[in-house]
Amino acid sequence: MEANLSLRKKTRCMKSELPTVKELASRIHNTIVAPEATADDVKAFARESVKYCFGAVVVQGCWTREVKKITDGTGVKVSVGVGFPMGGCTLESKLAEVVRTSEMGADMFDYMPNIGYLKSGMDAEFVDEVSRVVDAAGGRQVRVMLEYSVLTHEEKVRAAKLSEKAGVAGVKNSSGWGRGGPATVEDIRLLRASVSPRVHVKASGGIRDLDGALKLLEAGADYIGTRSGVSIIDELRERLGK
Repeated sequence: MEANLSLRKKTRCMKSELPTVKELASRIHNTIVAPEATADDVKAFARESVKYCFGAVVVQGCWTREVKKITDGTGVKVSVGVGFPMGGCTLESKLAEVVRTSEMGADMFDYMPNIGYLKSGMDAEFVDEVSRVVDAAGGRQVRVMLEYSVLTHEEKVRAAKLSEKAGVAGVKNSSGWGRGGPATVEDIRLLRASVSPRVHVKASGGIRDLDGALKLLEAGADYIGTRSGVSIIDELRERLGK
């Protein structure tokens, strides 16, 4: 987490001191999960993600093998959406997604838990599902998408704490799709305060420009999930005069 803290310190001085291109790119998870994305769209997006040295490229599971061929050996991770985007499918189907896409080359997972369990007060069921997905990942990082836009303040805190209890590597404010609202500074601060330093925080939803990304990093995000990674880095390069 030391590199993450260093980047957060830099973003506190956004006007006078910007992160380097390499630092910011490593914190961006460039995301293409639109249902209409074609094979050619996804492959071109993956090649561009490699060119920009992003931390990860996020895709739907069906594209895992094709994207892994492009990113393999480059340092760019492949993150696969599991139970995406609503999270109401069965646990068995989520586990099958994790196991199969792991075989296809997934390095990590952005996973949608059953938010209905949480809102029903079914905390034991919520924790059981998350922990079993974490176990199925076999040591690969699992980030849980908590869809903060549909949760109360109490539910936001409880969701984050239960997710940490279940063993996730990271927590995320939104799927960025469907009912997922835009990332806000307030929600990222709350998410960061609700989990220990062991758990990383990913901001997602409506992040389309450099200033928006920097504000969320300053608020406590370790990673930024966005489909606009290229334009954000291009904007940073322009400000840095590169």
